[in-house]
Amino acid sequence: MTTQAKGRVERQFQTAQDRLVKGMRVARVRTIEEANAYLEKEYLPWWNRTLTVEPAHADDAHRPLGKDHDLAAILSHVESRQVSNIYTLRYECKLYQIERKDVRVGLRRADVRVEERLDGMIAVSFQGRYLAIRCCPEPLPQPPPLAAVAAKPPRPATQPKRKSKWMTDFSLGTGRSLSQAIHISNAHD
Repeated sequence: MTTQAKGRVERQFQTAQDRLVKGMRVARVRTIEEANAYLEKEYLPWWNRTLTVEPAHADDAHRPLGKDHDLAAILSHVESRQVSNIYTLRYECKLYQIERKDVRVGLRRADVRVEERLDGMIAVSFQGRYLAIRCCPEPLPQPPPLAAVAAKPPRPATQPKRKSKWMTDFSLGTGRSLSQAIHISNAHD
């Protein structure tokens, strides 16, 4: 969109926000039905009379799609994912494996483009080329081999912690009172 076209669109929105709201307020529109009637009978005829401009050429200005345009890719939801060391990636809680024929240098730990197409198909591209993928079933957690379990040394039994003895001979109740200590201290002066 050119800068001029963007300015025209913004001006139209500002006009619609300013005039439409004020016009509906003056017309005392309170319901959706009244708003629709106001649009059809007053606002749109005013808009068409005042703000529309006839095109300089009546020809259709739309250009045909080029060979490099892929509508399926353009209209898809796109996210980025990182490829794991075993050439898998996760998308929407599913695990996808990149086919062996499409594994290339630099793919491990690389970010790939994941496209979720309108028909629900998933397409993955790396450096502008699409990769063949397949959905993998989630691997079941494997128990450790028996040899690894037997090789671990047994854990030592924990003993309860001993209490510290740092306050064993300390007692607050056997000393003199504060008033006695002050009296003795003043007597020495």
